Amino acid sequence: MEKQLKCVLKMLSLEELALRRVAIGLWSDSNILASISKFRLFGFSTLERKEDWQEIIEDKIKDKMLQLELPASIMKELIDIVRPISLDIRRWKIVYQGYFFASNEEIGLPDSAKLCFTSAGSVDYRRTAEELVRCKALGVVRRYKIACLHCLEDYIPLLWEELPEERREFFCNKKFTSPYLEFCWPHIFKGEHSKLDYLLTASNRNLTTFNQCAFEFLAERRCKTAAEYFFQKLTHEEKGASLMRTAHALLAKSSMENLPEETLSDALCYLLSVMTPEQQTEIVKAQPIKVLLCFLDWQWQDLFLENADLIWTFLPPRAYRDLLKKMINIYSDFYFPKLFQEFFIQSPLDFKKCLIDPKSAFPFLSIFFESEDSESIEVIFRNVDGADRVKLVFHPSVLKFFYESILIDRWHMVEVCLREAKLSKEDGERLKKAFLKCNGIGRIEWENRKLKRFFDFLDETNESADKEKKAQKRKLENCCAE
Repeated sequence: MEKQLKCVLKMLSLEELALRRVAIGLWSDSNILASISKFRLFGFSTLERKEDWQEIIEDKIKDKMLQLELPASIMKELIDIVRPISLDIRRWKIVYQGYFFASNEEIGLPDSAKLCFTSAGSVDYRRTAEELVRCKALGVVRRYKIACLHCLEDYIPLLWEELPEERREFFCNKKFTSPYLEFCWPHIFKGEHSKLDYLLTASNRNLTTFNQCAFEFLAERRCKTAAEYFFQKLTHEEKGASLMRTAHALLAKSSMENLPEETLSDALCYLLSVMTPEQQTEIVKAQPIKVLLCFLDWQWQDLFLENADLIWTFLPPRAYRDLLKKMINIYSDFYFPKLFQEFFIQSPLDFKKCLIDPKSAFPFLSIFFESEDSESIEVIFRNVDGADRVKLVFHPSVLKFFYESILIDRWHMVEVCLREAKLSKEDGERLKKAFLKCNGIGRIEWENRKLKRFFDFLDETNESADKEKKAQKRKLENCCAE
């Protein structure tokens, strides 16, 4: 039986559910929500704003975690859950900024509202939207727009009645060539679908109904909740005509302005979940990297390794370097070491060789050093050829990186690389010379206590290798004498 893509999340274990509930409880604290609400979103995509988020928001979470006084092993597991939830909340703010607020405005979470989460720990957009539309502090126009985007059909007519007359006229009479929902819902809940037929002629896709037009437009804009609502309204024939066309269009689109790339995963995974296995295979063949990376998004990671095993068969070796570049972009925010290690171990040999190549490996080393993740370095070095290990540690960029790392007290990470490289005595001597030459180190600097560790380690390794050779020689001589 052929393998099939997995698009439905598995049930978490009781232990995992408990940890995620603890993490959600931390993020649901009123003081934390107040800090999130006040955080200035403008310019959020810059590195400085990300660092501010970590200092202002995540540090408060860390303080609350310390108050729990958990065992170290459980604390580590909790940290691995709390950080991706942080990124998911940050994404939620960016999405809402893009949809509902001008670039110079900020979305505030009213005191009477709360963020809602799925059992897996990701933000539940629909339930959070329901919280927001009940908050009068946001104003009726914003609440109406939020209800429309999430197709909250029980709220929309009520909010419509609260809108000022001039706003109702605006939403009723304004026409666009695309189905923006705040302008469509006045006609939908009144049963005036024919007034939206003009949208069909604006498309070159041979659409037959407004529902079909809305589904394709919203899915391509990554509005998963609304796309699901309209997909369920389609006839069997309309679903057949729209599903594959929409999935291909979604994957073909480049990053959307004001929306983080990760928002692609929920929309695509929903489309994949309503496809036949044959249709899923067609999508994977067309865009194997984009499909694979969707499952690297946190809430889908439980399916990542299983789907990677299938997607490798459709990913040509020439695409490996592109995959690595995109993984680095994702890992620059956060990554799961254990998941990466398992992925690397199960990957094809050519992929391993591509990653250990200095041009590809250097960005990963930077992340490993920053995270003090020695285990991933060990896994990589122990699963590649000795010649590739030597080539990596001799590369000028890597030697300069080692030099800089030693000076900022990360010798212990450099030591892991040197130990796992398993250099011969001759290679060790060559590496000392290459290290000096590459970094322009003079005699005085060479005697620097921090840098001296590099040379002392290689000398000790050589002495150890000599002792081992002598021991093996004596053992062999004793065997021959007998």
